[in-house]
Amino acid sequence: MSETIAAAPGSPAVPQATQILEITVIGTPAGQGALSNKGGGRMVHSNHAVLMPWRAAITQAAIRALGTHQRVRVKRQPNCRICGKPNRRHGVISQGPVAVQMVVTVERSEAAAKRGDLWPDNSTTSDADHHARSVLDALCNGSVYADDGQVVVLETTKVFSVTPVPDTLPRPGAVIRVWKIGVPAA
Repeated sequence: MSETIAAAPGSPAVPQATQILEITVIGTPAGQGALSNKGGGRMVHSNHAVLMPWRAAITQAAIRALGTHQRVRVKRQPNCRICGKPNRRHGVISQGPVAVQMVVTVERSEAAAKRGDLWPDNSTTSDADHHARSVLDALCNGSVYADDGQVVVLETTKVFSVTPVPDTLPRPGAVIRVWKIGVPAA
């Protein structure tokens, strides 16, 4: 199905785009931000306990939807251990530009509910760009595209379940869409 991306008001219009994936993932969204040094050169995300299950849920949802497998990298090996495809070309969209749109529904704190906040603009949730980073890495792990550097159009919306925008979920989670951008006709 070929279409122009315009799912939400103000979305960037991308001609010659083919939707590859649409998934809804329920769970606790976690942004990918600060790293902590655990000694010996080992770095771990400060919210590792929440981040890793969230990324795994997105990866598994993408794998189920596309019928792919998680890329398995082995140190100093140029190919996926499962299918033998080169790591640099591993993914349903193995090369070329990609557009990603996500609406991340986060938990609304009691204080935000008391204030009547419709948007998560306080310090109790991760930044929208940190949410985008965790989703983009999880999609790469799920073999949606070969590298998140292929993403040239990115729309991230962070909402509460009461925020009046399309794709807001009734509980924490995310709606994620991915398009392969084609070459415009001359």
